[in-house]
Amino acid sequence: MSQGKEISFEDKYHYPFSLTHKDFLIIDSQDKMDEVFALIHKRNEGNRFSPIPAIVENETYIIVKSRLKNSNDVSIDAIRLIKNTLYIKVTEFDNPDFNTTSRTSPNILLKLSGNITFKKIITTY
Repeated sequence: MSQGKEISFEDKYHYPFSLTHKDFLIIDSQDKMDEVFALIHKRNEGNRFSPIPAIVENETYIIVKSRLKNSNDVSIDAIRLIKNTLYIKVTEFDNPDFNTTSRTSPNILLKLSGNITFKKIITTY
């Protein structure tokens, strides 16, 4: 993964439930962000709702489902854009906030710096 453009990102939150039936979802409008957070708030335990991020220029929000191997969550180490593919390097870890026997791939909300366009995502370990 040495070539391509390194993308700066913020790992916003990991959700232990599904927010999209696809492997990833690009959130490119405030309406789409509001729809995603309506799902998050529906599944939220307790009565504190996380704030809904505002869509602004030069930021791209995505939700990524990372396949799990031997843990219940992953940590994102690096993101590169090579041609039309976003390569996401992850490391597995056991998240104490998730059920240890959970095999549900976490849905990870990421904020990427810049207006990033891509066609597919490949996760590497």
